[in-house]
Amino acid sequence: MKTSLRRFFRLSRFLTRCARAGIDRPTSDPLSRAHWNRRHAVGFARALGLEVKVEGDPGDAQAWIGNHLGYLDIVGLATVKPVTFVAKAEVREWPVLGGLARRGGTIFIERSRRMAVAGATDSMEQSVQSGVPVVFFPEGTSSGGERVLPFHAPLFGPAVKAGWKVAPFALSFECRGPSGLRPEYWGDMTFGPHFLGMLGHGGLTMWIRFGKPERMEGDRKELSLQWRDKVVALHGGLRG
Repeated sequence: MKTSLRRFFRLSRFLTRCARAGIDRPTSDPLSRAHWNRRHAVGFARALGLEVKVEGDPGDAQAWIGNHLGYLDIVGLATVKPVTFVAKAEVREWPVLGGLARRGGTIFIERSRRMAVAGATDSMEQSVQSGVPVVFFPEGTSSGGERVLPFHAPLFGPAVKAGWKVAPFALSFECRGPSGLRPEYWGDMTFGPHFLGMLGHGGLTMWIRFGKPERMEGDRKELSLQWRDKVVALHGGLRG
């Protein structure tokens, strides 16, 4: 009964927040959209009962990179400061979440296209030039959180080209009840059942741990290995 009530009240709060976000229209510039992201991410975190714990500081980094555990990553990371996200193009068509992502200025990448990242470079540079960090997930997909997947070198292209200062981060969840509930969204999971199941949690904490920002310079393939090692090290020290 408690689980069902939690689902009902959290779903009600979530839909109310969606309505507020729908009414609140940012202008088209990256800074306005990034502030919209943070404003509503804080509201969505409260609605979903998600507590975000941050260790470290991304400082003035122009990009953040780290592991990817699912759609809740966006909510948690956006509560830290105004940012722009880079996501796979499929997210654009997701019910509700796709519309929110578009309004928040998410940069979508058609990963089936060979030059997909190159096509998104201008949008990423525009965001950084506006003072808004770009957040991307070099794994290219989400995982169950047990380990950090290999990083894809092409995603480092814009950061290497411009010599951006980049902050590595690692994510982890701590979830209490009901038995078997996992907040990570990955593999062949279906959004609807997962989301409704997640709403019944008895306490949910997201841990974000940032490493020291550094300039990204050098060969992309070598950097993909080096920066994965940085994220792995951060991930190994996370609670949850």
